[in-house]
Amino acid sequence: MQKKEKSFGIQMLSVQPDTKPKGCAGCNRKIKDRYLLKALDKYWHEDCLKCACCDCRLGEVGSTLYTKANLILCRRDYLR
Repeated sequence: MQKKEKSFGIQMLSVQPDTKPKGCAGCNRKIKDRYLLKALDKYWHEDCLKCACCDCRLGEVGSTLYTKANLILCRRDYLR
């Protein structure tokens, strides 16, 4: 049985100064930026949430990401 590919939402959140910094799922460093992204129930630096094929920053190209074969993809590469 083949796994079904899915799309997921991306949220841009403002980091509150009085909260403990969250760890980035991409680079494992603490997120100290003014904004962070939440996708796949994880937190990301804006620069770390990228398409595995074309390396575009997913927070800039829309509010949705796609997964196929355990890769995070933009819409264009997902549809290829």
